[in-house]
Amino acid sequence: GRVERGIANLETKEVSSLCVEPHPDGTFLVAAFDLPADELPAFHAREEEFFIVEAPIQELDGRVEQRGLLCCASTDEEYLARWGREVFDQRYTSHGLNTVWNWSGTILPCRVYLRHCILAASKPGNDVKQDFLDNTFLWDRETTIGEHIAANPSIMEDLPPESLRARYSG
Repeated sequence: GRVERGIANLETKEVSSLCVEPHPDGTFLVAAFDLPADELPAFHAREEEFFIVEAPIQELDGRVEQRGLLCCASTDEEYLARWGREVFDQRYTSHGLNTVWNWSGTILPCRVYLRHCILAASKPGNDVKQDFLDNTFLWDRETTIGEHIAANPSIMEDLPPESLRARYSG
């Protein structure tokens, strides 16, 4: 996970990524990208903590012409069933984390990961970026990413480690 990649900060609780959760009134804009079929195994390994689902992608005009993969909230139990205790302990417990999904209290996105998400949401245009800032929430499900960035603008100045520069630059 993020700790292994050198982008998590346990002291500040900036250890999370972002995921989709069901909400009865929820809609959001996304920055979709193509993923060649031969890269799917690496994608699933890289996003191992998520429940990955296929979902329709609805264009702004209402058309649904393709489907995409969404990284959705999961559970520790699902992680253990899929990957096993040994992998969980190697990727999380050994770094001082005893849960992926059952957090109690504050947990924040990794700074360089959040910066990457904002840069990616900016590429299709300001509408997508603004939707991301207004409709993506922190752990409390009240504070928007936009409010978090306004209170912590230096996040946008944090660069990823060299090993992640190509992938984490939007």
